[in-house]
Amino acid sequence: MTVFTRKIAFLTGALALGANAQATDVSYDFLEVCFVDTEIDGSNADGDGFLLGGSYNFHENWLVVGSYTSQDFDGNVDLTGFEVGVGYVWPVDPRYDVFATGSFIDYETEFDSFEVSDDGFRLTGGIRSRFNEQFEARAILNYVDQDNRDTFVQLAGDYYVTDEFAVGIALDVGSDNDTITFGGRWFFGDRRVK
Repeated sequence: MTVFTRKIAFLTGALALGANAQATDVSYDFLEVCFVDTEIDGSNADGDGFLLGGSYNFHENWLVVGSYTSQDFDGNVDLTGFEVGVGYVWPVDPRYDVFATGSFIDYETEFDSFEVSDDGFRLTGGIRSRFNEQFEARAILNYVDQDNRDTFVQLAGDYYVTDEFAVGIALDVGSDNDTITFGGRWFFGDRRVK
């Protein structure tokens, strides 16, 4: 079993443990600020930085998503990028929602005076469940087609300090790199899709 396969099996098992929990409403109107740490598999190179992101439920089950990321990697390599897209939410039952998004992505990599820009797209599908008043869990599958193609699995959770603010952690596992994100989300608007 490869390292990637073991990571996928672990994330799938963790999701299954929370599948029977009862949910309360989740919001798709939020802004977030996160610390990001990425480790590239098979090398000592890693990078850290920040992510600014958000989502807005603009019409019935439709939403717009966006983010800006900046990371500094070992060896004086800087990576910046943005993403903008649209999505759709299926409120399956009071326990969870299923959602999908499609986004345009653009990243720039700088090394000394050398700069490379690369754009592409991301397709995302996932499940969100706020299984009690304090906790939310997410399981997400991302397909990215940029310079090369990759599939990432994300397992994430948030702790609600108040109804409008949560702190959380996310683990993204891909075939070439792993990313851990810590941060906070500020929620605004309705608790369910409009």
